Amino acid sequence: MILAMTGKGGVGKTTLSALVINWLVAQGETPILAVDADSNANLHEALGVDFAATVGGIREDAREQAKSLNGVSKQQFLELRVQESLIERNGYDLIVMGRPEGRGCYCFANNVLRDVLDRLAQNYRHIVIDSEAGLEHISRRTLLSVDKLIMVSDCSVRGIHTTSRISALADEVKLDVKERGLIVNRVPNGELPPIVRREAEATGLHLLATIPLDPNITALDAEGSAFSAIPQDAPAKLAIEAMLEGMFAALEEKH
Repeated sequence: MILAMTGKGGVGKTTLSALVINWLVAQGETPILAVDADSNANLHEALGVDFAATVGGIREDAREQAKSLNGVSKQQFLELRVQESLIERNGYDLIVMGRPEGRGCYCFANNVLRDVLDRLAQNYRHIVIDSEAGLEHISRRTLLSVDKLIMVSDCSVRGIHTTSRISALADEVKLDVKERGLIVNRVPNGELPPIVRREAEATGLHLLATIPLDPNITALDAEGSAFSAIPQDAPAKLAIEAMLEGMFAALEEKH
């Protein structure tokens, strides 16, 4: 399953992505590829790991070193570097996409990277993508298809409107998406205000979960701690787990 989290900035996509990854690992749904597709990379912090290289940096190196790759094709160079950039942990690997393109043409490098990442993805049971605001990496087909496109909003009408525009953009770029849905995050007392609920229903998106505003998340964010340290009974964790349990139960029924 390829699951991508998207939405406007600051709505908690990275937090939710980390909680999803932690749940999948705990359930033995491994191996997992975690993809940090935000140019302001911070999924590694949410998972409690460090990284040394990004795909964006690899792409820059390929352009600069293209003429000096004696006996090595650009495809081989990129494939080797992507493999070296993987951060391997128990149950999952992390790859950081990094900065967007600089000046000049990146068409060949992007095409090769797409092929490399597509082959890499076949080695994993699940892929979780923490996207930047919008659909930049996905619309460029860095990964070719998405099983679950989850649009995350905060508990605001503006946030809901953004998810609606992102869903329309997915149609515009003809993104290969099997299912899409909506999460409303940081909901006070776990209850959507009527106006927010009406706007959420107006998007036509399936409301997958409402995630309560959780002081445990706030505390871990303030400390810079990994979300694996969240208490077992934390409301946000329980809400994500309930959503995923329902999602996997529906998959089992289909099969």
